[in-house]
Amino acid sequence: LIPGALAVGFVSDANTFEAINGADVMNDVGGATTTVPTPDDPNIPDGGYYLFTPLPTGDGPSTRTFTASAPDYGDEVVVLNMVPETVNQIDFALGAGWLELAPAHLESRLNFGMTEDQMLAVLNYGTLEANVALNTTLVPTTWPHHAPVFDIENLPGSTAPTSIGLAPAVGEGPSAAPNPNLVLAGVPAYGMDLIAGNLVDWPDLTIPGAWNVISGGMGSFFAGDFLLGDFSKIYVLDYGTNSLVTVDTATGAQTVVGPAPPSGGESWTGLTGAVDGTMYASSTTCGGSTLYTIDPATGTPTAIGPVTDGPCIIDIAINPAGELYGVDIVNDNLVQIDPMTGAGTIIGSVGVDANFAQGMDFDDVSGVLYWASYSSQGELRILDTMTGGSTLVGAFPGGTEVGSLGIATFAGGGAGLPWLVLTPDEGVVPPAAGEPGLLPINAEFIADGADHFGLYRATISAFHDTPYDVNDTSVCFTKAFDDVAPTFWGDDYIHSLAGARITQGCGGMNFCPTDVMIRNVMARWLVNAYYGPDFTPMVCAETFPDVPCETTPNSDYIEQIFADGITTGCSTDPLLFCPYDTVNRAQMATFITRLAYGPDFVPPPATGMVFPDVPAGYWAAPYIEWLAAEDIVDGFPDGTYRPLNATSRAQMAKMVVISIGVPMCDVPE
Repeated sequence: LIPGALAVGFVSDANTFEAINGADVMNDVGGATTTVPTPDDPNIPDGGYYLFTPLPTGDGPSTRTFTASAPDYGDEVVVLNMVPETVNQIDFALGAGWLELAPAHLESRLNFGMTEDQMLAVLNYGTLEANVALNTTLVPTTWPHHAPVFDIENLPGSTAPTSIGLAPAVGEGPSAAPNPNLVLAGVPAYGMDLIAGNLVDWPDLTIPGAWNVISGGMGSFFAGDFLLGDFSKIYVLDYGTNSLVTVDTATGAQTVVGPAPPSGGESWTGLTGAVDGTMYASSTTCGGSTLYTIDPATGTPTAIGPVTDGPCIIDIAINPAGELYGVDIVNDNLVQIDPMTGAGTIIGSVGVDANFAQGMDFDDVSGVLYWASYSSQGELRILDTMTGGSTLVGAFPGGTEVGSLGIATFAGGGAGLPWLVLTPDEGVVPPAAGEPGLLPINAEFIADGADHFGLYRATISAFHDTPYDVNDTSVCFTKAFDDVAPTFWGDDYIHSLAGARITQGCGGMNFCPTDVMIRNVMARWLVNAYYGPDFTPMVCAETFPDVPCETTPNSDYIEQIFADGITTGCSTDPLLFCPYDTVNRAQMATFITRLAYGPDFVPPPATGMVFPDVPAGYWAAPYIEWLAAEDIVDGFPDGTYRPLNATSRAQMAKMVVISIGVPMCDVPE
């Protein structure tokens, strides 16, 4: 029989007074226990514990020291003279920081050359100081536009049996220039030339045919990425040795971190680093794929789960918002993967027959997903995360195969966006003392940091050492056209449209909002809205005799909207497009309906009761009345529609934004 006493009690949160389950309670003689919930006894609160504590023999109480601790809380120490052979109650209230970002929304509107400072406060309502680091994440401008229609059975590219290894040796191929229809911000990147075994870097990845060779002697480094903004070394998984390796990006020197064997006879294919420091990896047999985390300090892999709907995931990439994607080369789909479970959801076809080892990575700043694809040659593509479709940027030197693509941008920390800089972006927030503790942050908006006009959206989130969730701060920033006043009725629509890169204005930092809409310009807007701004339209074939390909602006886009059935031209006999004619409000209604609902949509018959100047028998009446019923179009203050009036560029912007759901600034309630 050991003399002693029983310590019992509860551990609670000093800020919220709620029970803490899973807290550790220890005494100074080596005893320890953990607080537990009590779901079967409503009369006993959660967060309870009991701990037997030996005491010296003899009469009278004995002093013991007890410590309670829990993750992200401060410890509490209680010294007690315990009464032997009885129950001694010892309760603990653990302190912690308790943070809030204020305000919950920041908004700025600047013209070219301007900057603006606003204050963001990190407030601490808790009893202890807290450490915080702020992360600024771009919110991509996406909307449910249409995917290109691919012939899934006859995709262009490789027709060889599916393989995750090296592609056949390639001959000297083209070094393609960037696709002239793409508007991409320059971005530095690194990767592996898998055929030659070289570490290479691109000063600007959007020119994929222009790289520098840093070093040879690289292994089978098919999968790789940077971690936490450290671009001095790239982490790679060695396909041949099943180990995690770092490669010095200045010299090519290799350091083995540790063994990293995948399970189930699978082989490594993908590696990506999240902004919170988690490293994810993919492996496959091309009959099934698995998602892992990789310990960057040891190389140890931990399986998360099988990737459903992704039998042969060839690489993965995660954006700053924590959205994880992979390319499946059996079915040639882009798949979104749940990083918590591995469950996959098919987004859509990538549009080429991809094969052999590939690479992919997000540009954290722009949100663009780059894909080092291999089909009939090695080439850089961008992937649309809304539709799965890919767009060619250009070929790699010699058409060679590239893996371990790592883009040298990072969204961790407040300096993640060129148009928004937080200073400081991390620090210590003092505890509350009558008033909340405060860490003031200067949020500097920089118009010239935005690479195009229009609306940008972002989220400021906090990494911290407290046990509570911390709210995000949403951000809207508008790089404004010089000729669009903030009081102009179409201001929000115009900048939403430009932020989506559907248009970039009329030139000279202007939008020309009151100018009439011209049919050839309209064609470009409609294609960009229908497919997304990175879509490459079909090549002009002079289907319309009045659209000479070489001299008509936007001739490729005119060809595309005709092929898609969005327009039949301005005349069918003879077939003409009238590229320089204005778009009247009746024509606008038909274009917008086909854009939003598809070229085969037929609106219900008109009633003639909506607008007095649009009778039921008018050729565009069904389209006008349908859009009015859907709150996409409205008339003039006198109740008329005026179908023959010219459509202004501002009016067209409003119709496009509303009809297809282009994002606007969301202000939290």
